[in-house]
Amino acid sequence: MAIDAARILMEIEKHTIKARTADPAKMRESVAAIRALCDLLLDESPGEMQKPPRATPLASPQVQTVSNVNKLQEDDANGDSLFDF
Repeated sequence: MAIDAARILMEIEKHTIKARTADPAKMRESVAAIRALCDLLLDESPGEMQKPPRATPLASPQVQTVSNVNKLQEDDANGDSLFDF
């Protein structure tokens, strides 16, 4: 599934702001996140970044019918509910 390049760039900007205002340990984490996001952008082919995501059609649910041909009859049952004991 291709991720929109603009979304990735926004995430890079957020981590850049965090890296500028954080202590050295947090800055290192933000820079590592930026690296991962850059790798994600560079790994995608240019055609994949331009295409909008395709919607896949959902399969329609199939209805199953239950026949009451062999209905069990008991003397102490008081209805058709599953919870009749």
